[in-house]
Amino acid sequence: MIARRTVVLSAAIVAALGLAACHRKDEAPAADPKAIAAAQTAIASPAWLRQHLPAQTVAYMRFPSPWALVGGVPTGRPLDAALSTKANIDAIAKVREAIAKDATLADARIGPALSLLVGELRSPVEVALIDPLGIPAPTSRVVATAALSFDSVDAFNKQVATLFTTPVLAAPLDARGNGKLVSGGAIRYVAAEHRVWITQSMQQPSDGATLDELVATFGKSTAATAPATLSALEARIDTSGQGLFGWASVRGVGGVAAAQAGDNPLGKLPADFASKADAVAFGGGTVDGRGQFRMIVHAPQARLLQYIAPRSFAPDFKTVGKPRWAMSVALPSAEGYKAFEDNLNLDFGSENAGKVRGALAKMRQTYGFDVADYTKWLGPESVAFADDAGEFFAIRTRDRKAWYARIDEMTKAGRWRSGETTIDDAHVHWLFMPGAPYLADDANPSSEQFKPFLALAQRVGTRLYWVEEGDWIVLAKVPQALADRAAGKPDTSIADWFKDRSYPGVRTLLGFTVTSHGAQRDAYYAYIQFLQFMGGIAGSDIDVSALPAAHTLGLPSDGVLGAALETDQDTLGLSLTYEQAPTEFIGHSGAGGAVAGMAIIAAIAVPQYQQYMLRSQVTAALTAAEPAKKAVAERRLASGKFPSSNKAAGLGPADSLGNDYAGSVEVGQGGEIAITLDGEAPHKADAKLIGGRLVLMPEIEAGRVNWTCAGDGIDAKYLPATCQGQLPGL
Repeated sequence: MIARRTVVLSAAIVAALGLAACHRKDEAPAADPKAIAAAQTAIASPAWLRQHLPAQTVAYMRFPSPWALVGGVPTGRPLDAALSTKANIDAIAKVREAIAKDATLADARIGPALSLLVGELRSPVEVALIDPLGIPAPTSRVVATAALSFDSVDAFNKQVATLFTTPVLAAPLDARGNGKLVSGGAIRYVAAEHRVWITQSMQQPSDGATLDELVATFGKSTAATAPATLSALEARIDTSGQGLFGWASVRGVGGVAAAQAGDNPLGKLPADFASKADAVAFGGGTVDGRGQFRMIVHAPQARLLQYIAPRSFAPDFKTVGKPRWAMSVALPSAEGYKAFEDNLNLDFGSENAGKVRGALAKMRQTYGFDVADYTKWLGPESVAFADDAGEFFAIRTRDRKAWYARIDEMTKAGRWRSGETTIDDAHVHWLFMPGAPYLADDANPSSEQFKPFLALAQRVGTRLYWVEEGDWIVLAKVPQALADRAAGKPDTSIADWFKDRSYPGVRTLLGFTVTSHGAQRDAYYAYIQFLQFMGGIAGSDIDVSALPAAHTLGLPSDGVLGAALETDQDTLGLSLTYEQAPTEFIGHSGAGGAVAGMAIIAAIAVPQYQQYMLRSQVTAALTAAEPAKKAVAERRLASGKFPSSNKAAGLGPADSLGNDYAGSVEVGQGGEIAITLDGEAPHKADAKLIGGRLVLMPEIEAGRVNWTCAGDGIDAKYLPATCQGQLPGL
């Protein structure tokens, strides 16, 4: 007996442990906040400047780090648990180390730039525009900052020296990290904080004292001191501090644009909207655990917004199973439409307002109702959706009694036909409204030929079938579909379904959302591919097998894709919702990381290669001067005077001495030689170089002729090193 009890008890324990294990496996593991913070510190920290913006900020821009761009940094989404693992941090560290040391990347002239972006950059790049007047102006000051990994000012100077062929620093930063840009701005690298600061103004001087003042101002500011519209709009675009985000005050700008506006089909509404606009924002990041991209204009009290902004969104009906997709349209509300009617003269002028009123009266006469009637009866919420029972359209009824009374009135008058029927357990209402009758147009006699077709259209008319469900009616194309719906016994709250999908809700003027599958998994594996890709670029074998598989992470299999035109009383916006990458909209979420990775490489490599090719053309053009240099030097050493022309130097005409890239080589006063670049056949110089000149100036030193070179009309970054100093003497 004891043995039996022991066996039963053991079996129960094993079963309990097995059930617990299964339960844990089905749950998505929550990412440890400490692990997330550690991963962000090691890979890319969230924005810092955004949390310290003063009230005088008139514009702010946040550019994500490359690791955030490819989805390798925790940002508050389901992949955070994988991205905060030691395996991910170690893989990134290995990629960074390999890039910094790889000779092939250095030879390809992309090593320093790639190392800076992928290796040393440890945060978003943040840029703010500060102005005491609160509007952008020539006196406004630009401030840029980012976290870098350099442990010393010397390391910073060394990297900058190898990064650019044309100097950006007037001189290396001093021991305290202070310096000047060639453009006149001030720069500082604070090694203890691993942060670089840059500032410049079009009209105000920039120096260390200016930076001291700015840094002190940011140090005293908090997230709450930033302009209110910046904070409000950012909450709808990116809450992670890692995504792309831009905001700018446009106060006063819209008024100028409104004053310039001419006639418009929308009357004065566009000008009114522009004059009320005071801020714009855009970007892509994380909101409610999902990817979001939004563009928003803040225009409080603009009349257009008062007319069209939805007043409510409460779709409290049920669907049969989870919907496959849904689309909502906010119909005109009675309040918004009345405001529109009251302002017709103001918005369109008395003449056009009269035309609008005439059209509405004609609509009522023709169809038996007008827009004002419609807004009193129905809406503003309306939802089209597809569920396990089929496709349907639901609309809220505001005054069903008045609507039914109009149906009875029109039916008794013989203009409409209506009734009720029962199909299985569904009590279905139906309504037939004929199309618009043919009306002769005396001004256009040819319209008579369309009379038969309009008569056919009137016969077809509009047929509606619906069932009542609380304050809602649910319509279908055919009555049998409503019987299918009743048999399916609706059991899923569509309101909860919308909420779970981060749907904009009451702000949605027109929106659409659909279920995607495997987006999180695809994005994760695309990121792992990116790690392999970067390892290959750097010549390092990255072992990605240490990262967990998707099934162990409990990633959600179903995802969200959505788009919406959003508006409320103060804003008008356009939004996209996705899981990890906007590429999900074209059917392959996994392409995001690889595409972004190749884009990073291309963004660095292509300009470097183009610059290299143009430098090689300038260098090749310079070789065309060799015969002239020799002739000038020999004449000077023989006669004691420099020749002042090609003929005096014993050379042919200037245009006979060129090569593939040099159109002419001409000797001038004092033996000076000018090489002019040309792109006209048979010459092949790039358009950016055409007309530019290389000027060689001779000097006598110790009985020999030496040459110095300078560019004229050629960007300094295309000049070879030999043209920025002395050339070997003859």
